[in-house]
Amino acid sequence: MQTRAILIISSVLFSCGCIGLVIVRLTNPFFKGLGWLGGAFAAGSLGAILLSVRPDVSVGLSVIIPDTFILLAYVFLQVCILEMTESASLVPKLGIFLLAGQAAAYPLFRSFHNAEQLCVVTLGLLLAVQTVQSAIVLKRHAIGGMRPPAWFGVILLTTFAAYNLFRSVVVLVLGTPQNPLLPNPLEATTAYVFLGTGLGLGFGVFWMTSTQIRIALEGLANSDPLTGIYNRRSFISLCEKQLSRSARTEERFSLIMFDLDHFKQINDLYGHDAGDAVLCGVVDRLRNSVRNIDVVGRWGGEEFVALLPNADFHAAMVVAQRLRHNIESLSVANPKTTESKDEKPITVTASIGVAAYFGQADTIADLLCKCDAAMYQAKAQGRNRIVSAGWQYALQP
Repeated sequence: MQTRAILIISSVLFSCGCIGLVIVRLTNPFFKGLGWLGGAFAAGSLGAILLSVRPDVSVGLSVIIPDTFILLAYVFLQVCILEMTESASLVPKLGIFLLAGQAAAYPLFRSFHNAEQLCVVTLGLLLAVQTVQSAIVLKRHAIGGMRPPAWFGVILLTTFAAYNLFRSVVVLVLGTPQNPLLPNPLEATTAYVFLGTGLGLGFGVFWMTSTQIRIALEGLANSDPLTGIYNRRSFISLCEKQLSRSARTEERFSLIMFDLDHFKQINDLYGHDAGDAVLCGVVDRLRNSVRNIDVVGRWGGEEFVALLPNADFHAAMVVAQRLRHNIESLSVANPKTTESKDEKPITVTASIGVAAYFGQADTIADLLCKCDAAMYQAKAQGRNRIVSAGWQYALQP
C-alpha cells in the first residue's frame, strides 16, 4: 500500500497545484509558462490517480492510459519551457512524435505475455528522451541572471532522465512485480522520484519566471524608454564602478558628452514624432561609433553620453570624430514630404565634449562637469565640433 499512498498524495498535490497555477496565470500575464505547467500537473495527477486505482483488467486500461498521461505531462512541461524562453514556436515536435510512437507501440505490446514490462520500459525511455530535450532548451538560455534557475532545471531534468533509464534497465532485466502497488523498493523509489521531480520543476519554473520579471523590471528602471539605452542614473552608477576599477588598476578611461545642435527647431518645425525619430537615429549612429565594451546613455533631452573604458585622450578623440561624422551624415525622412515633394530630409549635427581620466583624484561628477563645459565650449565656437576638457585641442568640421 506504500506505493498507492504515494500516488494518491501525488495526485492531490498536483491537482491543487494545477488549480493554483491556472489562477496565477489568468490573473497575471507576466507569469509565462505557468498555464502549461498547470496542464502538466493536471495530466500528471490524472496519470497518478489511474495508477492508484489500478483496475484488474487488461493492460490497456491499467498501464497504457496512465503512461500516456504521464508522458503528456512532460510534453506540456516542454511547452512551458518554450513559452518561458520565448521560442519562435510552441509546438513540441519531439513530444508529439513520442506520443504518436507510444500510441502505436502499446497496442502491439498487448500480444506479448510480458506486455506490462514492455510498457514500463518504453515509458522510461520516452520520458528520458523528452526530459533531455527540455534540458537542452533550458541550457541554451542559461545566461546572465537566468543562469542559476535554468541550471537548476537542467540538473533536475537530467537526473530524472538518468533515473528513468536506470529503471528501464532494471525492469528489462528483472521484470515487473506481480502487483506494483504492494511494497516494492523500485516502485516506491519511482513514486518518490516522480513526486519530487514534479514539485522541484514547479519550484524551478516559478524561480525562472520571477527572475525573468526581475530582469525585465531592472531593464525598465535602468534604460531610457524611447531609445533603450541607459538612463542618467544607471549611467552614473556604471561610471562610478569604472572609477573604482581604474583606481585599483590604474586603467584610464574617457567620457564623451554631446548635444544635438538646434534640436528645438526640429520639434517646432516637424513635430515631436519627427524629433523622436531623429533621437533614435542618433542613438543608432552612437552605437555604431563606439566599441562593444563602451557604455552609452541618454543624459537628458537631446544630450547623450558615452563611457569608454581603457581609452585614453587620443582614442576618445578618434571615437568622438567618428561620432561627429556619423551624426552629420544622418538623414531622417521628413514627415511633410507627403504634403510637398520639395521638402528635404531632416539632418542634424552635434557639439561634442571629451574628458579623460588620467589616474588623478577626480570624481565622476568632476569629469562630467569638465565634459559638459567642453561641450558648451564647442557650441560657443560654432557647433558641430569637438572640444577636449583640459587640453588646448579642438576638432572642427
